[in-house]
Amino acid sequence: MKAFQKFSKRRELAAMVFSMIIFGAGNLLQVFAHGDEDHGDQKPKTTESAKGTVSHTMRIGDLEVMLKHPTLTPDAATDARLFITKFETNEALAGVNPTLEIEAANGVVTQATVEKTDNGGSFKVKFPALPQGTYTIRANLTHGGETDTATFSGVQVQNAPITSSENGASWLNTALLYLIGAVVLGLFGILFYFVWRMANDKQVGEETVSV
Repeated sequence: MKAFQKFSKRRELAAMVFSMIIFGAGNLLQVFAHGDEDHGDQKPKTTESAKGTVSHTMRIGDLEVMLKHPTLTPDAATDARLFITKFETNEALAGVNPTLEIEAANGVVTQATVEKTDNGGSFKVKFPALPQGTYTIRANLTHGGETDTATFSGVQVQNAPITSSENGASWLNTALLYLIGAVVLGLFGILFYFVWRMANDKQVGEETVSV
C-alpha cells in the first residue's frame, strides 16, 4: 500500500513538471512568434498581399473605410483607391465627400487628390510624390451633415527590399525560433530527469531503511 502511494506521488510530481515544460515552452514561443497584438474591431487594420497591395481598413460607427494602394516608394506619385461602405451590409455609402491628407513625421501635411467614380462609395486617389519616411493618412468623411475621420498611422514610404534578403531573414528567424524552443524543451527535460531521479533515489532509500 505504501509503495503504491509513493508511486502515485511520483506520478503526480512527474505530471506537474511535464505541465510546466509545456506551459513554459508554449508561452515563450508565443512571445517570439506573435508579440503584442490588438484585434479590436475599432482599431485600424493594415494588411499587405503577396503582390504588394497594401490595404488599410477601419470601422467608424456604422461605416467601414478601406484604403488600398501599392507599396509606396520614395519620390513617386502613386494611384490608390478609397472605398466607403456600410459596415453591416457592405453597401456603398452614397452622398459622402471624402478628403485625404498625409502628415509627415515633422508635421508637414500634404493633400492627396480624391475623385469620384461611377461606382458609389468608390473613389480614385492620387498620392503625390513623397520622400522616404513614416506617415499618417487621414480620410475625412463628410456625410449627412457630419464629419468622421479614419486615421491610418505608421504608413511607410520606402524602397522595396531585396526579395532574396527578405527570404533569408525570414528563414533565419524561423530557424532561430525553433532553436530556442528546442533549447527550452531540453532544459526542462533535464530538470524533469533530475526531479524524477531524486524522487526515485529517495524512494529506494526509504525502502532500504524499512527493510
